Amino acid sequence: MYTIGFLTSDESSEGIHMNFLKKKGWEVTLIERTDLISRETQVDAIIIEEEDMPTTCGWLIELTQNIKVPIYLLSKEDDSHANVVYLQLGAEVCFSYKIEPEELLITLNNLLARLNVNKQLVGNNLKKDNSGPILDFVLVPNNLSVIIDGAEEISLTKKEFQAMEILYNNPGRAISYEEFKETLWESETDIEDKNYRIANTVFHLRSKIEQNTTKPRFIKTIRSKGYMFKVR
Repeated sequence: MYTIGFLTSDESSEGIHMNFLKKKGWEVTLIERTDLISRETQVDAIIIEEEDMPTTCGWLIELTQNIKVPIYLLSKEDDSHANVVYLQLGAEVCFSYKIEPEELLITLNNLLARLNVNKQLVGNNLKKDNSGPILDFVLVPNNLSVIIDGAEEISLTKKEFQAMEILYNNPGRAISYEEFKETLWESETDIEDKNYRIANTVFHLRSKIEQNTTKPRFIKTIRSKGYMFKVR
């Protein structure tokens, strides 16, 4: 889940939209108007609740000059002229205050998930420049999915994603069956033949991410040991 910084003139209330985000597991933290930039490193995005136009413009100017996280705006007036000004000052999106909370949640989740994917792709490109070619393989934790070679997202089950995450975070290192067990079934004490369950999970994972499962590009079997994520 994401952490949202919320900037409003009414600091006594977070409103229906922010309360809905909190009910869905998001963290919402109020930003004090006297210290707009102190929260940057603690939030994934900032949402401004529109005040009068001069005040809102002032907030946008100060924020965009000092922070790098995306800024979204909840427009109370739905004034298209004002929204154009806000967008010119650096707001990423102007949402109508009439937007349904669930629609806002889904839209924000999609925007921030895509932003994280783009950051990983940029990081991969920088690594390519510095150390030769690497796999264009991106995990998308919020969607339990992966993106390979910049193509369409591939959805995984929770167990498949957990297994992939272990491998992805340890490139070039053989991950033992025991390590998989500790992560994937740590809360289950009486599971028969976990090695088979691990192998079955990897089988289904490969069927989704590999073009040729007999000659896997990403997940290599280490005989009698476990599996390894190939970085080249």
